[in-house]
Amino acid sequence: MMRICPGRVAVAVGALVLMAAGVNLAAPAPQLPLSPAGVLQLAMGAPRLIDYEGTKIISVLRDGRTETVTAAESHKRPDMTRLEYLSPDDVAGRLIVDDGHIAWHYEPRMNMAFEGPTMEGRLPSEDLALLHRNYHVSALGADEVLGRPAYVLALAPDGPGATRELWVDRATGTVLRTEERDPSRGLLLTTYFSRISFSLNLPVAYFQFRPPAGARVFQMFTTSGESMPPAALQRQARLDVLVPPVLPEGYVFRGGTVSRFGSLTSVHLRYSDGDNLLSLFEAPAGSIGWPAGGQAVQVGTQPARLVDLGYLRVLIWEDRGVHLAAVGTMPAETLLAIAAQLVGQHEQALVRTVSDEVTVAAGTVTQLRSDGLTFPEITRAVVVSRSLGTDVPTAVRFLDGDITALQLAGQLGMTPEALRQNVRDALDRASSVGPHLPVVTR
Repeated sequence: MMRICPGRVAVAVGALVLMAAGVNLAAPAPQLPLSPAGVLQLAMGAPRLIDYEGTKIISVLRDGRTETVTAAESHKRPDMTRLEYLSPDDVAGRLIVDDGHIAWHYEPRMNMAFEGPTMEGRLPSEDLALLHRNYHVSALGADEVLGRPAYVLALAPDGPGATRELWVDRATGTVLRTEERDPSRGLLLTTYFSRISFSLNLPVAYFQFRPPAGARVFQMFTTSGESMPPAALQRQARLDVLVPPVLPEGYVFRGGTVSRFGSLTSVHLRYSDGDNLLSLFEAPAGSIGWPAGGQAVQVGTQPARLVDLGYLRVLIWEDRGVHLAAVGTMPAETLLAIAAQLVGQHEQALVRTVSDEVTVAAGTVTQLRSDGLTFPEITRAVVVSRSLGTDVPTAVRFLDGDITALQLAGQLGMTPEALRQNVRDALDRASSVGPHLPVVTR
């Protein structure tokens, strides 16, 4: 696994919310034999090639205090993972088992088991172009973890957010250690293996979950195997799906699904900046209880509950007949600002504003909104399409990372360098057009 993946944690946290609410190197080492991009590619490809099992230590900053969890982690190529929490007592026995097709999350204190589609256990390869667009990847040198030589990488966001350092095993590409730092709060998360073994022949049965006796089983499944835009989600779920008008710079819509938890139908929207993920869960208001823990806050004028887990935050509130849970790795203030944009938003007024400011038909803006794009995404896509002389859908695919600069430059008959400069200039112009994410303080 690349890390304690927000995608995996977000879906697991989302299920619980819905069903159970109630060391920096002093100096760089000599030039590494691989480029930073090469080391990152090595780490991303490792899960498909390597089997391992080990003991992982996870330390997180939670409510101003550092808490440590010990877990046994096993991986069988290409996509089977088992994570069992060993300590402390309040999480011991918690289990995640993912066979690459179905994922189980078991909570021993409630004796509940959640069954659902496979979760994102590693950085999605299709987000590599998006990651390089939003993050600066650099080599910090070399180090050792458990006596094993490792490359050390830094992923620094171009905008606000946490910087991550990765210790990548030189022989296998497995990430042996990670550290995440937030500019305002310092070290947020440390994960490292205290023991690890490779070249194993782990049995497939080890990655098959069998519910304990008496466990309540909840099946979480999507009504379609394919990701859907918000307009299709709304038709299937028969729920007014709320789409964020504005997100932090670099985030793009990565898909949505309709899920069923027993008789409860909910919608899950996913956004990514190539590394971090934001998940938004929506269900009918009043259908879900509120968690007892966390901090009482407000989203606009609505009461809300913020649960800060250090490496991610969960914000829960209700608005316009919808119960919402936002799960993300950005600072709590950013999560609150995103939520504030959803409360009582004036969709049509914003459509007209963007239509007027970039001189595009209101129908085009509305269509792109129904595809899950935020208003800044729409603005950037329209400005870039005009600057490059291409259509808006192609600009959207490029800005989402689905088309590389080399591919698009070839289609347009220009050099990649000229295209990148053209796009940079266009994005600078687009940045002056609203709406923008407001600043929210607690």
